Amino acid sequence: MSNAKQHENLVLKSKLFRPQQPEQAIQRLSLIAHLNEGLKRKATFVIAPAGYGKTTLISNWTKQLDRSNGWLSLDSRDNDIARFWLYVCAAIHHAEPDFLEDTLSSDMVSSSLVSGHVEPFLVRLLNQLEEMSRHIVLVLDDWHVIDDQRIVDSMSFFIEYLPSNVHICFISRKSPEGLKARWLSRGWVNKLEADSLRFNLQEATAFFHKHNLVELSHDQIQSLLYKTEGWVTGLKLAVIAINGKVKDQLFHALEAPQVHAENFLAEEVFESLSESERKMLMKLSLLQRFNHELCAWMSQNDLEAPSLQKLIDSNLFLVSLDDHNQWYRLHHWFKAFLRRQLIDYDPRAETSLYGLAGAWCEQQGLKEDAVEYYLAGKHYEEAIRLLEEMKSFMIRRQFSTLRKWLSMLPEAILQSHHYLYFSFVFSLLWDNRPDVAEEYLLRAERILEEEAHSWSSAERNRYAGDLYFVRNFKSTQFDMDMVKGLEYIRLSLMHSPTGTDLIFASPYLPLAPSIYRSYNGKRGRHLPREIADTFFQSMIAFMKQMGIEEAIEVCYGELLYERNELKKAEEYLKKGLTKSIRTRHEPEKVFVPALLFLSRISVANHNVIAAVRWLEMAKEKVLENSSAMKEALIFIEAELALLKLDEGDTLLALQWKSKYRLSHQDAVSVDQLYNYQALARILVASNELRAAWNLLKRLWEIALKDHRPMDALAIQILQAVLQKRMGNHEEAILLIEGALIHAEPDDYIRVFVDQGLSVAELLGEYIQMRQKGLLRDRSIPSLRYVRRVLSSFADQGITLSASEDSLDTLEVLLTNRELSVYRCMEEGLDNQAITERLGIGMGTLKSHINHIYSKLQVSSRVEAIRRGRELRGV
Repeated sequence: MSNAKQHENLVLKSKLFRPQQPEQAIQRLSLIAHLNEGLKRKATFVIAPAGYGKTTLISNWTKQLDRSNGWLSLDSRDNDIARFWLYVCAAIHHAEPDFLEDTLSSDMVSSSLVSGHVEPFLVRLLNQLEEMSRHIVLVLDDWHVIDDQRIVDSMSFFIEYLPSNVHICFISRKSPEGLKARWLSRGWVNKLEADSLRFNLQEATAFFHKHNLVELSHDQIQSLLYKTEGWVTGLKLAVIAINGKVKDQLFHALEAPQVHAENFLAEEVFESLSESERKMLMKLSLLQRFNHELCAWMSQNDLEAPSLQKLIDSNLFLVSLDDHNQWYRLHHWFKAFLRRQLIDYDPRAETSLYGLAGAWCEQQGLKEDAVEYYLAGKHYEEAIRLLEEMKSFMIRRQFSTLRKWLSMLPEAILQSHHYLYFSFVFSLLWDNRPDVAEEYLLRAERILEEEAHSWSSAERNRYAGDLYFVRNFKSTQFDMDMVKGLEYIRLSLMHSPTGTDLIFASPYLPLAPSIYRSYNGKRGRHLPREIADTFFQSMIAFMKQMGIEEAIEVCYGELLYERNELKKAEEYLKKGLTKSIRTRHEPEKVFVPALLFLSRISVANHNVIAAVRWLEMAKEKVLENSSAMKEALIFIEAELALLKLDEGDTLLALQWKSKYRLSHQDAVSVDQLYNYQALARILVASNELRAAWNLLKRLWEIALKDHRPMDALAIQILQAVLQKRMGNHEEAILLIEGALIHAEPDDYIRVFVDQGLSVAELLGEYIQMRQKGLLRDRSIPSLRYVRRVLSSFADQGITLSASEDSLDTLEVLLTNRELSVYRCMEEGLDNQAITERLGIGMGTLKSHINHIYSKLQVSSRVEAIRRGRELRGV
């Protein structure tokens, strides 16, 4: 499925069409000139209350521009950061179709919008916009409906770094006070406000003439202009009212000093309609959008109800939402007026009308729209019936939308449907609200303790299974406590061996070359061996019940690879790869990392031909099946380029760098760490050492900030290699030691070996410095672990020196004199006896003993003897 097709499934296309201009629209040349002048700045704000012609003006302006323009009509449901930026990208694609097809996969749309990490996504989007050859204007209509602070903050960041070929136009009823002051002070913003949008006498005269009201006198037009204060909708209402009643009576009524023109005219227009028209418009005021079929459905059992076409022909403030005039909405101002009329007419009508709208959407297969209407009308049974069908199913909406739905249900209903309660808590976590989620989890635990005794055994187990499943997610993703996570998944499996029945929404995780490296964790205790295997086996068993275990299998295969357990790693990677064929949702997120790591295993087994074959297979699968073609190809082609680079051939690597336009000066997000680590290696090979070092420093900060321990480790090793290349041996040794310290608890091997001979040489130098007692830090890595890493280099055909290859003896670690002292200690001699045997003073002896303790990382004689036996394998 192409990227565009995939987005069509998620995007309401009518939100992306520029509203059609009324035939009687007045050309406002001075305002358009002002707007054109503002294109030199980052953004334009058109700010005025409803009915001032803001949308008509901007629609007319963008239609005349010689640059691409995208349009997005916002509504309150767009207060969902993933949904908002999905629609922004869709609007850009609507203006520039090649933008989405070539550079914007669904992964990029969603990249890092989960767990509050918005900035990485914006960095990627801004970089892609920078590469666009054409200029574009993006219109965000009804910006005032956006009140989610995360969206406002993300837009502020977006404007801050907006490339010069992009201009954003905000249409809003109110001024964005939180942003405007700073933006204005920097000269970023062009403004049009209500006073500028009011019609003048010349424009009002032209307006009435276009509506065939040429009989109006100059004084009458001036009177209407004065009473309406140039309000465009007021003038439109006057036209409808004049056509509906005696003109002189209308002007006489307007002369009354207490009359508010807008309310009077609206009421006059409303009262001039037939009763059936009034009823129909009041019903439509509840709908976000409607077409001919829905309009007819809403008028059930009313034979006199007007058709939608009749309402359109009456010019009653209907706005077309697409080029084919299939979908419409009411003008916001008129919709609000009609909604008030409906409440006055029948306060209870809303409930039944929302039910009607929900039933129509359900019949049309628009189940998620139906849920929204049912919830708005408090038709909870109907909404829950549809939600029940979504159990163990991934809906097309984002988790924050799911959270909003479920928050509309009374908590008593949530509690009585346990899967809804825990789906709500799960959605809170995906929406980056762990503190709120914790409150609900504590409440759930109290209920389990105090009330579950009256439930059936099956109810208790299902409740506990879901509770511990959500607890596992919070522990691993937010608390980064894998030990607790393991215990929770064990408890969840114990209570609910068939898996969970929660409702899942799209998590919008980006495509990555490694599943394992994409998980956050604590540095130095990412996933220690003593819990890792049990954890993965439990997670695989849990996910297998729902048929979605392939990603976990590949993730485990990657971890086994990092430990250098290649045979077992290959087994799990192939399992996940085989099952990725059946993956319903974005299979490339499984098969791309599986094939990349199978290629690395082939390299480790000295079979470069097989390694290339795996990568070519990945390329073929991506071109055939992937909806994220470019995002996948950049990883695959990087692996091919690095294979050649390891052989000393830089040509393919330089071509890759040029093709994807990567620079060490680019803004980089956490999801681009792999690409830019590859770039750093290419820069080192090209002898651009300073550029490589500056880039690695930035990558290191990103990896630490975003809790990516494996990436931090790989970057630190690259830094060590680079410092050695730059002649800074002491700094290189300290960096490699830091990497060893953080890698040992998790037993990582390949992250060192995959960097080649330079790392082996560094480790050799490190051992020599340890032998000389130059490194005395108590937190230094164990010699046994360093030996394992070096022996793995030997497995790869790298020849080690004699001192490096005999690390199983104390002679490597201790000086000759220290070794003599140690052997005396082994015999059980006390300090006085040792000084007499070796002919040294007591102070000298104590100095040697301290050196021995430091090198062996112990604090007593008993520990030193035991550690020595361990090192000798005794």
